[in-house]
Amino acid sequence: MRGHLSIVVLILAAGLLATAVAAQNALVTPTPWTAGASEGVTSKARGGETARLDYGFKGAGYAFIVQDLDFAAPENFVIDIPVKGEGAGNDLQIKFTDASGDNVWWVTRPAFVPTPQGTVLRIRPRHIDFAWGPIKDRAFLGGKRIEVVVVKTAKGAASGWLEVGPIRWRAEAPEPKTAAPLKADVKAVVDGDARTGTPAASVTLDLSRARAFGGLKLDWGKVPALYTVAVSDNGRRFRELRRVAGSDGGTDYVALGEVDARYVRVNGQGQLNEAALLPLEIGLKPNALLTELARTAPRGDYPRGLTEQAYWTVVGVAQGGPRAALLSEDGVVELGPERPSLTPVLKVGAKRLTWAQVRLVQGMDAERLPLPTVEWQGEGVQMRIAPLAFGESNAPYSLVRYEMRSNAAQTVRLELHVQPMQVNPPAQFLTRPGGYAPIRRLSLEGDTVSVDDQPLWLLTRPKDFTASGFLIGPQGASASDTDGLASGVIGYELNLTPGEAQSVIVAFPLGGQTVRPTIAGDVAKWAETQAESVRADWRQRLGDTRLVLPAGAPPIADSARLALAYQLILLDGDWLKPGARSYDRSWIRDGAMMSEGLLRMGLRKEALAYFKAYAPMSFETGKVPCCVDARGADPTPENDSNGQLPWLAGELIRFGVAPAEIAPYWPQVSGAIAYQEGLRQANLTPQTEARYRGLMPPSISHEGYSDKAAYSYWDNFWALKGYRGAAVTAQALGKTAEAARLTAQGEAFARDLKASILATAAHYGQEVVAGAADRGDFDPTSTTMGLTSGAHTDDIPEALKRQTFERYWTQTLMPRRQTPNSYTPYELRNVGAFLRLKQPERARQALTMFFADQAPKAWFQWGEVVTVPYRQPLFIGDLPHGWVESDYLRVALDMFAYERAETAQMVLLSGFDAKWAGLGETRLERLHTPWGTLSLTVTKVGSSLKINIDSDTAPPGGYVVDVPSLMRRDVRVRVDGRPMALHNGEAIVKTAKAEIILGDDL
Repeated sequence: MRGHLSIVVLILAAGLLATAVAAQNALVTPTPWTAGASEGVTSKARGGETARLDYGFKGAGYAFIVQDLDFAAPENFVIDIPVKGEGAGNDLQIKFTDASGDNVWWVTRPAFVPTPQGTVLRIRPRHIDFAWGPIKDRAFLGGKRIEVVVVKTAKGAASGWLEVGPIRWRAEAPEPKTAAPLKADVKAVVDGDARTGTPAASVTLDLSRARAFGGLKLDWGKVPALYTVAVSDNGRRFRELRRVAGSDGGTDYVALGEVDARYVRVNGQGQLNEAALLPLEIGLKPNALLTELARTAPRGDYPRGLTEQAYWTVVGVAQGGPRAALLSEDGVVELGPERPSLTPVLKVGAKRLTWAQVRLVQGMDAERLPLPTVEWQGEGVQMRIAPLAFGESNAPYSLVRYEMRSNAAQTVRLELHVQPMQVNPPAQFLTRPGGYAPIRRLSLEGDTVSVDDQPLWLLTRPKDFTASGFLIGPQGASASDTDGLASGVIGYELNLTPGEAQSVIVAFPLGGQTVRPTIAGDVAKWAETQAESVRADWRQRLGDTRLVLPAGAPPIADSARLALAYQLILLDGDWLKPGARSYDRSWIRDGAMMSEGLLRMGLRKEALAYFKAYAPMSFETGKVPCCVDARGADPTPENDSNGQLPWLAGELIRFGVAPAEIAPYWPQVSGAIAYQEGLRQANLTPQTEARYRGLMPPSISHEGYSDKAAYSYWDNFWALKGYRGAAVTAQALGKTAEAARLTAQGEAFARDLKASILATAAHYGQEVVAGAADRGDFDPTSTTMGLTSGAHTDDIPEALKRQTFERYWTQTLMPRRQTPNSYTPYELRNVGAFLRLKQPERARQALTMFFADQAPKAWFQWGEVVTVPYRQPLFIGDLPHGWVESDYLRVALDMFAYERAETAQMVLLSGFDAKWAGLGETRLERLHTPWGTLSLTVTKVGSSLKINIDSDTAPPGGYVVDVPSLMRRDVRVRVDGRPMALHNGEAIVKTAKAEIILGDDL
């Protein structure tokens, strides 16, 4: 095999081998196990040394059995766990906890398939990973408790049983610290020279001792037509693991799964020049194998994301959610979620050009519609790659246009490589893991390439097509690969003349459908018609609320328009989601905050539909699930969610949704507040410490507290919003007494919350707001929730509030300007805090720093994480990340108009830079507020600013312009030609339409 590989699927329970040798010591005592389950899940335990768990799921959740133990782990050991059962496809977890109960280690087996006949899971120290907990030394030293957990997956069985035990363990000799030489009966095989070897019918490798490994790297001088790989513990009895027929020679990477053995025998008449062991990870994970191949190949032969940080964007229709393609910064197109990709290669004369040999230029539609492009430039050739998505949201299509130009008359070969790798890179591991995307069969029939069950329509007919197996090489029009590593090359020959453009167009489905789109007439004209139709659809969907800044101003308006578009692409039917891959789930915290932006942009229908989809997912107790996915409602208690749903109900009503639309969901709204109030009451006992009094109990809703649940102020700021939103809803529904009761509860909670913030600051001797009452940590990005999104000015003590964001500015942002570091762009929320603190220059400087970290900049987007160094491959969440985009959209709008809730005012232009007026007119068109629409224009007249307000209705407290934020304090202010006195530097206008002049020359 030349640059190809072979993976064997012979692993029981994802890498744990069955064994007939029993360990010697009982791990648990023969006492009854205890059953438990998450909310909405049934579980029942019976038995002692051998225990049985019966379980049933209604949606998401988990069931478990638990037993105490006293296991002090030696340096090396084996635990054997016999397992049998019924109920395939759910995740199996074996958990060990220490005496505190806070620190957890686990062995996980995704999509486990138990059988009534059973198997034995063999666990060694290398299988046990630290799961979570506050402990600093994360080495597994033993446990005081063991849990066997079944976790529901989207495709897992709704009910089943699992029998476990008896569980045995034994100590083994520690792994030697010295290296073990690799020896062979044919010495040339291990001499370090892959160029020469000795013909032989078989080669036996001696690993010097029993070792764990994942496979073999075989460099062939002459490969046998058939060879086998077998292993042995004693060198006498061998068990065959793999048969390889038809290898095309060169270097074979033969992955064997997880192997523990001393001897390896390769049988087959040939000449093996060199052999080496592959690490365990390569044997178990195709991504590890692909990464190794990419590391040893010329840069550009494999996707960038296998060896360095890669960036991409989404190509989809509104409400398509995960049914979207991805476009990499290099011009690689992914054929859908967890699907293979199309990678272009150019051949110009004798030059072969990949993404690594050309100049790459990313682009975006001039109207800032979500239509990204990538252009290749090299050897006098320009190739513009322009994908788009069209069709219905539940079954969309994508087409990709490769437009070629040349500076000179020449023939250019374009190859589209169908590769078993996603654009979503391996570092992305959540929900839909990136990297490897299996292709088991690839074939061309007519103008359709079948990639397993997905058609790829070659609307421009190719010159040639070759399918290959990764082990057996090129096969012609079709190839099969049981390991899912087939690939193909679609070839086009283009005779280009200067100034001429030629296009290659392909299309594919994104929703699982196989019906070909109807194409009438010329393919190029049809593709252009589709593009114009897509543009028109996006113009309509983005609505008539728009921000327009003059040329030369920061990309506030461009980023805002695309932030809205990205959120609409990630919208999955009615479900708001933060991502199309890693975060293909709907969290109420994300959805509530995204809905706020949608409401302000006039997309009331989408926000209401989300609320109506999410509210019925609440549990019978009133608890609001933190998130919902294909499994159903997640029962993990996260105490921000109970406030977010009622707050969203109130926001919908305030932004004009008819109360009758919300009325059917009052049981969920009131139930959430009742559940939340019950949690609060539990912390109102005489024994409750002052900093915890009246707060929500600890939870892990804040990602920084996943090690151990905390008294997060994030939860409590949302709880306060929930009381207020529920009161608004009750009042609108005519439930006056209920509204009064909820208002009183909210006011009492607000007092307790403020007192807690002060008590926590005193406890830790701090002058800032802590992130959590029991940690005294610093988390201004969470603290912003106490300033924005309907918060009242006095919800947080003023001095602590100001010191919090002073510290953020001086100790986080300014040092980052000098020495960049990794961070999450959720920090965009802090721009809103600076605006409310009347620090516009800091808000603008912070935005400038965040804009510098958009990746790529031409696509005006952020992931969940900004990494430093830029090319270090790390998890960065989805690109774009919908929740981050919603954070940006809200603060971008705040720069021009935000609500001051307790005084019913709209604060205007708090982030506007007067210098922008010198570049031209700024317009905010039809921003939606609780009092109707608001439009603003800002122009420069002489040295003065002219602000025109045009709204449906003025808010009760009026429009506020903080004059010192825009001009100097002693500037003259005229409203509709009449002088206006300022109140604490603020001009307050209480008419729906007004002309405001700030300046001395008019």
